[in-house]
Amino acid sequence: MGFCNSCGKPMSRGDELGTNEDGSKNEYYCSDCYQNGEFTEPDLTLQDMIVKKAKEMLDKNPDLREEDATGLLMYFLPNLKRWNPNFDEEVNHYQSNKQRGYRQMD
Repeated sequence: MGFCNSCGKPMSRGDELGTNEDGSKNEYYCSDCYQNGEFTEPDLTLQDMIVKKAKEMLDKNPDLREEDATGLLMYFLPNLKRWNPNFDEEVNHYQSNKQRGYRQMD
């Protein structure tokens, strides 16, 4: 199971995946965020996404404090592919060092 690299939504089924311009499934983004090779809300900022997802979390979890929801999202979302310009480099670095073990990483 993966998660959307725009909003963080878990994606466990094929119908939850977004689509590329050619209609193929996109493994990085959910269907809410990405359709036909484009973001559904192209002008959405990271701050907008944090507010949007915090509201959703609070609606689903009335006992959750707003500060906790916002704090979690502020920590998690900036590291996702859509919001992190160095995402691919960081993933490649991690993948190449993964087999060396954490104690041997530079």
